Amino acid sequence: MKVFTRFKKKRWRVAFGLIGLIIFMHLFVPAQHVIWKRLDIDAPIGLATGTKITMIAFAPSSVCLGKLASAQSLDYQMAPPKKEQKKCGWKKAVKVNAVANISFRPNTITAQCPLMLASYIWLGEVDKAAQKYLGSPLKKVHHAGTYSCRRQRGNRSGEWSEHAFANAWDITGFELENGQVISVLKDWHNSSSAQARKKKKFLRKARKSACRVFRVVLSPDYNAAHKDHFHLDQGPSLSCR
Repeated sequence: MKVFTRFKKKRWRVAFGLIGLIIFMHLFVPAQHVIWKRLDIDAPIGLATGTKITMIAFAPSSVCLGKLASAQSLDYQMAPPKKEQKKCGWKKAVKVNAVANISFRPNTITAQCPLMLASYIWLGEVDKAAQKYLGSPLKKVHHAGTYSCRRQRGNRSGEWSEHAFANAWDITGFELENGQVISVLKDWHNSSSAQARKKKKFLRKARKSACRVFRVVLSPDYNAAHKDHFHLDQGPSLSCR
């Protein structure tokens, strides 16, 4: 009987402790670290940001599109639906011209909403990293596109690539306001000078922050096929390499 009483008291202490922790987190912990608080896409990446993006991806598309509409500085419009070869295309996607002062080369991207949501948040972190390591804001993202109606690795059969649904983005480099260009191909392994090492550190920071918001991030460390770009996607897999 005494054992049961002690167990019961301990259980109540644990319950009250959990309630206290939840109240503390709700009142004092920033929203990006708390899973049940709403996602603020203009806030820094937090412990719960990636999970919230995934939850939004599985919600009705209106939830994600509503989040994009709340962005402080996103130049976009809805893209017309597209269907190709039965599997490829999208029902709802966005065509993006710029994120704040950051443009693209080529000059637009078309992406499904969860991919763009993660990209918007990520580019804010990349901009901060550019200023920290290279002394200049981010001006332009160099990329190889989001949409391509093909299977994984270009195979004739097998699983479809997330590119087939405009749910993946290949990043080849970055251009800064001061004219610096950072190339994934040229700068990922380059340690030949102090400036080269700064670019190398910047690229690794960009990958690290990408892994916090995208479900799949593949870099030159993954394989030779990715020696010249970051592959970012919001598909069902999980990988950060």
